[in-house]
Amino acid sequence: MKILWDSVDEAGWQARVAGMAYGLRQSWGYGQAMTAMGGKVGRALIVENGAELAMVQVMQRRGLRVIGQGPIWLGELSHVQKRRVLRRLARFAGMTVATPDEALTGLGMIPLITPQSHAIWKVGMSDIPLRAQLQGKWRNRLLKAEAEVQPRILGNDKALQKLVFEEARQRRARGYRNLPGEMALHWPGKKLVLGWHSGGALQAGMVFLIHGQVASYFLGWNSPKGRGAFAHGPLLWRAGQMLRDRGVASVNLGTIDTEGGATLARFKLGTGALVQVAGATRLVLP
Repeated sequence: MKILWDSVDEAGWQARVAGMAYGLRQSWGYGQAMTAMGGKVGRALIVENGAELAMVQVMQRRGLRVIGQGPIWLGELSHVQKRRVLRRLARFAGMTVATPDEALTGLGMIPLITPQSHAIWKVGMSDIPLRAQLQGKWRNRLLKAEAEVQPRILGNDKALQKLVFEEARQRRARGYRNLPGEMALHWPGKKLVLGWHSGGALQAGMVFLIHGQVASYFLGWNSPKGRGAFAHGPLLWRAGQMLRDRGVASVNLGTIDTEGGATLARFKLGTGALVQVAGATRLVLP
């Protein structure tokens, strides 16, 4: 098995993942954005006997290699083969920590953090079935909110900077963790930024980053007025329609935390989103 570092350019990467559903952290744009913010990114193609087994994008710092939502498997590999790929990637002078999109256990895979669940909203359908899959209470609140909340695209950097700033302040106040909001400013690919203005001011907004046929909900902010108006309901509904029209089949609404974030979990699942369990975060031994 060979690890070919930095052997695939952007065109080659995109060609290999075309038509696949893959996580944000394995998208080429994620690597570009993290590089722009000072991160060190490595990309590798894993081959064996002339066959391409996987591609992977890793975040690197001295003594540590981090693999999020990956690798991207390029063929039908067994559990044992996938574990071999990860353990081969761990052969370097430092620790390798991986969070694959599926459960990979066994020799050399030491659990660190329990698996997380994600809400995956399938949007590749017409409005009638898309609306029908909304939970009844969620749909009724949406209908009421739509009379007041009219989402619109925030198409300039100033509006996006305002949204990133407000979300960062909200994050500090509530004490939750997320990827740095400034990543949205450096994102080189397609994105959807929606907001709602009332009283001459931005009251709520959402940012979605598009990677292939998947979009990832990246950040959202609500003012007190926005929360009172259930502004995120119409924003999310309109986002689903617009993303579908741009070729997106599913939206990753983020993690589901039924204990520490039950209200947010109900909001995400109210769309009819399915729960997808990722693999545990593991220390990978060579």
